[in-house]
Amino acid sequence: MAGIFKAYDVRGIYGEILTEHLAERIGLAFANMIGAGKKVVVGRDARPHSVPLRDALTLGLREGGMDVVDIGLCTTPMTYYAGFTYGYDASIMVTASHNPGEYNGFKFCRDNAIPVGYDDGLNEVERRIEANELTKSDVVGSFSHADYKEGYLAFLAERLVSKRPFKFAVDCGNGMGGYLIGDFLELVGQQAEALYWDLDFSFPNHLANPLDFKTLQDLVKCVREQNLDFGVAFDGDADRCFFVDDTGEVVPADILTTLIAEDFLMKRGASAVVYDVRSSRVVKEVIESYGGDPILCRVGHSYMKAMLRRHKGWFGGELAGHFYFREFSYADSALLTMITVMNILDERNKTLSELIAPYKKYVPSGEINFVTDKADELIAQAQVRYAKGKALTIDGLRIDFADWWFCLRKSNTEPLLRLVVEAGTQDQLDEVLEDIQGWLTREGAVVHSH
Repeated sequence: MAGIFKAYDVRGIYGEILTEHLAERIGLAFANMIGAGKKVVVGRDARPHSVPLRDALTLGLREGGMDVVDIGLCTTPMTYYAGFTYGYDASIMVTASHNPGEYNGFKFCRDNAIPVGYDDGLNEVERRIEANELTKSDVVGSFSHADYKEGYLAFLAERLVSKRPFKFAVDCGNGMGGYLIGDFLELVGQQAEALYWDLDFSFPNHLANPLDFKTLQDLVKCVREQNLDFGVAFDGDADRCFFVDDTGEVVPADILTTLIAEDFLMKRGASAVVYDVRSSRVVKEVIESYGGDPILCRVGHSYMKAMLRRHKGWFGGELAGHFYFREFSYADSALLTMITVMNILDERNKTLSELIAPYKKYVPSGEINFVTDKADELIAQAQVRYAKGKALTIDGLRIDFADWWFCLRKSNTEPLLRLVVEAGTQDQLDEVLEDIQGWLTREGAVVHSH
């Protein structure tokens, strides 16, 4: 089972580690943890092996006494919607999101779309399997089907206040966004340029991973050539998204977080807004300017959701393209994010590039990855080397100086050290980067090009 239990989900190559046998045991272990007699909703993406994995997983859940309701093909946010709207005790999505086609996995939630990560449940599932502490229930749970697609689309459509016909493009990357987007647009009377809406998890055009900006090239080209208002790209299970503005520039997720946070605070009054440690300083400045409470959080959707729920904030945003909404049980939805942006564009009657221009006051490096097997040691060294700054250690190390800051974090899954720097000017950024990269290189770290 080595390496299959990740920080936020279960994920691995199908048939190698992630087999039907293991899926059944995972289902039984999860049922033992949640409890017999409880109800769980299960959805899946369109990978061919999602069907046998779903069958094996649900067998294990039922052997553990849980009643299973299968909703078939769906996006991950649709399982969240089903879970918190219809009172399920848990929800599970069979997906490997943006990973290549040979991968698969499971995303787990308790009631109300509360995620189950390694720190709060997946560790226990893994422990039960390794110790063979798996108990079959005297009563096998039931298995039935339900369809929540119509309900989810209606929930989303209600939130699109704007009636303006936008000119825009949607790139689903052949992922699960394509299962909903056509029906949604028809429901709300909108049309969009379709990029890769067919479900095909061999990803024939590009991986459905908009965090890798190389996957956005077709979307950028479409927006520029057709003079569109914006473009939006979804990841494989449609919980994350990235935008391209009307000039064809990719909108960094922390800049979009700032725009949406400002809108919520203006309309609904002061609240907490959660953002991650890699985010621009402008996020905090704008939140504070509207009387909001900026909450800096460690990276990862399970941490972000828990923090937003604890503070009862309206909204949160993460650099990977996750955007979280209190009205969505503190969970993330790419479609709800798109709707929110459309409403803002209509109400403010400005282009997306005009709206975000005031937030682009600093110069970011983007994420630079270094291959190293001594990440912890380097993070400790950095704290001493840059001791004059204000250090934050909730997730790796972030050090803020008067006019620049940097963040060093260890990857959860690879032998990588991730660096993000932001400065007031390009010259200052170049100078700081030269210093930090020079030091890391001398310590044996190698820039990772992928």
